[in-house]
Amino acid sequence: MMSAQLQQQQSAADGAAPPALGNQSLGSDELPPVRNRASESKSPYVFLHADTPVAWQPMSEETLARAKAENKPIYMHIGFLADYLCHITTRDTFHNPTVAAFLNEHFVPIIVDREERPDLDAIYQNYSVAVNSISGWPLHLFFTPDLEPFFANAYLPAPGTVGEDGEACDLLTILQSNHRLWVEKEQKCREEAAKELEGLEKFVQEGALPLARAPNATATSDSDIEVDLDHVELAVSRIAKLFDPVHGGFGQPGEPKFPNPARLSFLLRLRECPDTVRDVIGGEEDVERATKMALQTLSKMKNSGLRDHIGEGFMRMSSTSDWNMPHFEKMVGDNALLLGVYLDAWLGNRKGTQLTNQDEFADVVLGLADYLISPEIQQENGGFISSEAAYSYYRKGEQHMTNGTFYLWTHREFDEVLGPEASNIAAAYWNVQEDGNVPQERDPSDEFLNQNILSAGNGVHELSTQHGLPVEEIHRIIASSKKKLLAHRDKERVRPPRDTKIIAGVNGMVISALSRSQAAAEAAGHSKSAEYIKRAEKAAQFIFDNLWLNDINTEGPNGGQHKVLHRYWNNGPSETLAFADDYAFLIEGLLDLYEATLSKRWLNWAQDLQDAQNRLFYDSPSAVNGTPSRRAAGSGGFYSTELQTISSNIPRLKSAMDILIPSVNAVSASNLYRLGSIFAEPRYTQIALETIKAFDPELMEHHWIHQSLLANVITAKLGVEEVRIENQDLAQSQLAELRLRARGRARVLVEAK
Repeated sequence: MMSAQLQQQQSAADGAAPPALGNQSLGSDELPPVRNRASESKSPYVFLHADTPVAWQPMSEETLARAKAENKPIYMHIGFLADYLCHITTRDTFHNPTVAAFLNEHFVPIIVDREERPDLDAIYQNYSVAVNSISGWPLHLFFTPDLEPFFANAYLPAPGTVGEDGEACDLLTILQSNHRLWVEKEQKCREEAAKELEGLEKFVQEGALPLARAPNATATSDSDIEVDLDHVELAVSRIAKLFDPVHGGFGQPGEPKFPNPARLSFLLRLRECPDTVRDVIGGEEDVERATKMALQTLSKMKNSGLRDHIGEGFMRMSSTSDWNMPHFEKMVGDNALLLGVYLDAWLGNRKGTQLTNQDEFADVVLGLADYLISPEIQQENGGFISSEAAYSYYRKGEQHMTNGTFYLWTHREFDEVLGPEASNIAAAYWNVQEDGNVPQERDPSDEFLNQNILSAGNGVHELSTQHGLPVEEIHRIIASSKKKLLAHRDKERVRPPRDTKIIAGVNGMVISALSRSQAAAEAAGHSKSAEYIKRAEKAAQFIFDNLWLNDINTEGPNGGQHKVLHRYWNNGPSETLAFADDYAFLIEGLLDLYEATLSKRWLNWAQDLQDAQNRLFYDSPSAVNGTPSRRAAGSGGFYSTELQTISSNIPRLKSAMDILIPSVNAVSASNLYRLGSIFAEPRYTQIALETIKAFDPELMEHHWIHQSLLANVITAKLGVEEVRIENQDLAQSQLAELRLRARGRARVLVEAK
């Protein structure tokens, strides 16, 4: 298998010599004994591997030095706690003594939580797709001791598993094959890996090619960027070709479906744009087409098996086009972004009328917001956790956790919990069948035998007609049934494991969503609406107190220390510092919190964070001084990571592509426009323009996958919409109106001086 993958790799420059091992302070016989160091990690996912026999090492300079000194290839595992396949890989493969012994003897095993190091995950998922047309988790990677990749694959089954071709296809087989390759053809492996790294460097650096493509990356006005509003129309047309007119969503037939809040938000924003934009992108007809694609997708999703109809929240993805075969993990950040999109759908449909909790999408907005402030998601300290796992024990005392167990129901359970009359109506409403509703072709191993994934198969009006009951009575029965099923589930079942990391960027997403949702919830008379701002402020305060810390390695203004953001908290701040996306999403959340509260402390902190993000991640055209490199191209835009690195063979990622969520460069440009307008600070606006300019070629050629940054082009051309408060007597009414409007182009609240 390894040889075949090597043969697929593209060649790089001729004559590339394999890199030297470098000088090490210790020889292989002087290194301390290797041991499992997973227990040292603050990551809950990594910590789970502390009781495996694999000698897991952290991604560190010390680990890389050991690989070089011992001349052993590196095996890297990337996964995350919520994923079921990661769970069974740990259970079946990493606890296997034969696998562990072989790994420990012939490789240096590194374990990475993708949520702790999203940069490594993004880079090497790209590599896996490039060489193997496979991505996903867990991700298995092999490197030379110099951290040059030479093999990648996604999920591999338990040891001893045989594939359809009769050949073994488990991790142990891959380990043995790659060990043999290294022993017999080390030089060849090094040469091919060096070429692969060269290709990977180019692949992951959108917007970072210096001088040859962008001889003048400085931008001072919208005329300096080549992309125009016409590309918005082109993006909508291309997205329409990917749209599923039956089930909503986007992609090719047979492919898994993801909610894609970035794309849905882009489509919904167009109806809130002024006529100038509407006319360019084809008038009302094209705007209506964009809106319809988004609304149909949101409607299909809210009724589908992707939604937890009993406890609220959406699962990460569906393996079927109808959204009814979910991967059951719930990601808190995804749900926060979806809350913002559903809120825009609700507000955009308002058309000047009073909001009510009976409006389309109101139930999703209120349910999602309540889910996010529930004690399962928001910890007592105020921080929001990362995720809930796909797997759990069905009952206390069981030995094995199984996939989706917490969310599955049998018809018999409905009868026992609800009684026969309510059960008949509730079962029909949620498509619960006597023999289960999971198709056999989707469950070849009978994992979901007689089980049902709830989806809203029949509407209340149809049920009213079928059962001869008023619509109001059907609503009452469904609401009552939901409460009873929730109480039964909470009492009898074991909740899935939670990843308790409080990630800065994820908390920014939730702060933003809750801050924007409070006014609509209050207008609709929702009892918990007052809690949303309180919970958002509590989370922001926790991040400020615990993750915004002095940087002991740098000197700030006036002899003091710069402050830096840490990536997450879990029984203390992580050693891993925040990435650019943490800054961007937290800044966005604070700006929305400011608009909801008029508290200057959140606005001022957002500005401090933006200045830190600019200092650490911005690829400034004026800072390169004519000597661009792949780690500092001088072409504008934000890298995802800082300049410093433990290995120069880890590419520095710069991208504006939306991978389901808005890209860091898109969110950053929007934040900069908003801050520039609020503080009347031209340097912020210039950085926003230079960020767009850095990705001019990508925006023009691949506009449909850079839609979030493309939305910033509208702001670049038309400017930020400013809502000015001229006196405090009008402040509250102006604020209420602002907060009951769906998002369009960048908009800010500016207090009169």
